[in-house]
Amino acid sequence: MFKSLRRKFVATSVASVAVVIILMASTLNFINYYKMGQRVDDSLYEASKSSALVTIFSDGEEDMIVTKNTASKTPNNNGFSIAKIDENKNVIRSYRDDVLIKGKDDLQKLVTEAVNESSTSGYVGTYRYLKVNNDAGNLVLLLNTQRDLDSFHAFMRNSIIVSSIVILSVFILLVLISKKVIAPIQQSYQKQKQFITDASHELKTPLAIIRSNTDVLELENGDSKWTKNIQNQVDRLTSLVNSLVVFSRMEEKDTAEKVKFNLSESLHARIDDFEELASFQKKHIIADIDNNIYYRGEQQAIVQLMDILLENAIKYATKETNINVTLKKNKKYAMMKISNQANVKKGDLRKVFDRFYRLDESRNSTVKGYGIGLSMAKLIAEKHKEVIKAYAPEDGIFKIEVRFTLDDKR
Repeated sequence: MFKSLRRKFVATSVASVAVVIILMASTLNFINYYKMGQRVDDSLYEASKSSALVTIFSDGEEDMIVTKNTASKTPNNNGFSIAKIDENKNVIRSYRDDVLIKGKDDLQKLVTEAVNESSTSGYVGTYRYLKVNNDAGNLVLLLNTQRDLDSFHAFMRNSIIVSSIVILSVFILLVLISKKVIAPIQQSYQKQKQFITDASHELKTPLAIIRSNTDVLELENGDSKWTKNIQNQVDRLTSLVNSLVVFSRMEEKDTAEKVKFNLSESLHARIDDFEELASFQKKHIIADIDNNIYYRGEQQAIVQLMDILLENAIKYATKETNINVTLKKNKKYAMMKISNQANVKKGDLRKVFDRFYRLDESRNSTVKGYGIGLSMAKLIAEKHKEVIKAYAPEDGIFKIEVRFTLDDKR
């Protein structure tokens, strides 16, 4: 139980820290990327406003090719090119300061991709482009941002590495301290369990004495409604004490000895045993069970789960109504469903699995119970790593479903 609690504590804590760190790293990378794009765009906008462009791209001028500032040879500058295009998107003149663009065909390819984009600025490969129309004509400015992108990628890699190291460090730290963190919870639980055990033993003796004295009174004075009421209350308290002891022992048990058994036959047998009780209360069990469904688990605990759910359905079902029990196989799973008519409202009823919880309707009724049975059923399901849920598909219908995983490796 506490090993599982430690694992959940470590997993939840690491997941929370990881989410925060990932969000921070993502935000920093986004800001870095945004500023990089903004910086490049500012450079392109400034270049597009230069009065020299009118001279460079005036009619009759030849292409201007500069080779001293290149992306490959000059470490402090990126390759830069400007193309003037006609109405057919063809390059008619250009300014090229980038040895990576070896000729007009290379420039035309980049320009065509940029012109086909709907946005005014953006990326074509490693080039940031800007489309403008000014006195110099219809221009496409291209700036090679390979160095900026390399710098951004390096920053992103470093942030991933640092984040991973921090998350791993937090994980190791939490594993080391998790035992101390849950120690107070463990001590509190041990004290609670010891209290339940001690209180149960202390209560059993006076309850037995009360019952014996009541029996003597009945022998001497005959039966009366007072002695019958005393015996009923003693029975209820004895049942509560026994349930608390069983529940405490079940919580303490971490692993169950699993065997493969016939789930269908077990459910049939439990229904047969409860049929008489249901009939006595003017209720009828209708079963629809697939044959030969085998399950690997602790058979005694699963049978106890069935008993709890069947007893609960019979106890709270409306008189002269049916209790529907189904067990159906669906690929890897078998689904057991038990439904009955009851005074409930449509919706999720997961609270019925809380210890000592009872629906308001049942609290005000004459039905005996302490709200422990369904919490025990949930505990059994969780011990087997199965899913149990309760809900009302419509007003007046109470349904409980249990999923059984059919896997030979379990």
